Order: sequence, then C-alpha cells, then structure tokens
Amino acid sequence: MLLPPKRRSLRDVRIVGAYFAGSLGGALLTALSAWLASGFTEPLGATSRVVLFALAAALIVLVKRGPLAGRLALPENRRQIPAEVFGASLIRGALRFGFEMGTGVRTYVPTAAPYLLLAGLLLARPTLGAALLVGLGFALGRAVPMVVQMASIASGEGPSEFFLKRTREYEPALVIVLVLAGAGMLIWR
Repeated sequence: MLLPPKRRSLRDVRIVGAYFAGSLGGALLTALSAWLASGFTEPLGATSRVVLFALAAALIVLVKRGPLAGRLALPENRRQIPAEVFGASLIRGALRFGFEMGTGVRTYVPTAAPYLLLAGLLLARPTLGAALLVGLGFALGRAVPMVVQMASIASGEGPSEFFLKRTREYEPALVIVLVLAGAGMLIWR
C-alpha cells in the first residue's frame, strides 16, 4: 500500500503524482513499442486483421477466464513487485512501481484487458497519436485507484467507496467489453 490508511498530506499527493508519472512512462513506452510492431501488419487487409484480432481475443479470454486458464499462460511476471523498489524513497519507489505497472505485464495480470489492448494496438495500425492516447488512457486507468483511495479517505466512506464495493464483481467483464469495443473501433476505422 503506497498511501497510509487514514491521513492525507502533500507527500501523499507527490506519491500519487510520481505513480501516475511512472505509469504514464511505462504505458507510453509500451504503446510506442506496439505502434512500431504494428507496422508488420501493414500487408494484411482490414478483414484479415479483424479475424486475427477476434481469434487473439478469444484465445486471451479463454486463457485468462475460460477452460484454458491454468493450462496456457500469457506473458506476465508471476510475482509481486519486490519491496526493495520502495527502499530508498517512497516517492521514487512509486515512480518505479508506476512505470512497471504501466507496462501492463510486470506483475500478476488478473484481467485480460492489457492483452486485449495490446492485440488491438498491434492489429489496428493506429496513428502514432492514437497509440499514445491509448497509452495515456491506460496510465490514467492505472492511476484512478490511487486517486479514488485518496478521495475516499479524505471524505470518509463516501460515494466512491460505495460504488467500488458494489461494482467489484462486474469490473473484469466491463473492462473486457470496453477494451474489445475500443479495439474493434480502431481496427474497423
């Protein structure tokens, strides 16, 4: 836990800022890499890319949530980010932790969303600007939980806590649907 459970200070704002900056750096690097690699799909027609995306999405979902779970593995580092990351400074540690989380595959990946997003970027052949916007969106998505944590503690058990408690069971499915819809829109543009 990067933030203490009860109080808020300027240091906490710096921690959240460092985490966001790190996740932005990791997400932009990953999006830029995917954009460069998407050039290899240039010879494929739109129909071929859509079919490949549908096949990749089906495989990803089956591996993460379906009958292939536990039989096949997608690339991920199957361990927690070590505590040594935060040893020297909590703010520098938050920056590094954010960067590693921003790449999408540094630690356990409980959802299919980062893989679906990456497959979408690889097959959509987006413009550089669109790829970087996807990276920005991913980084914002990674930072929202810390911002919500800061806000909910500052206001007691407010609406954000109420919302998060009641939507937790729907989150994985919602994320998958949103990523699939976004990737489909990129590919069919």
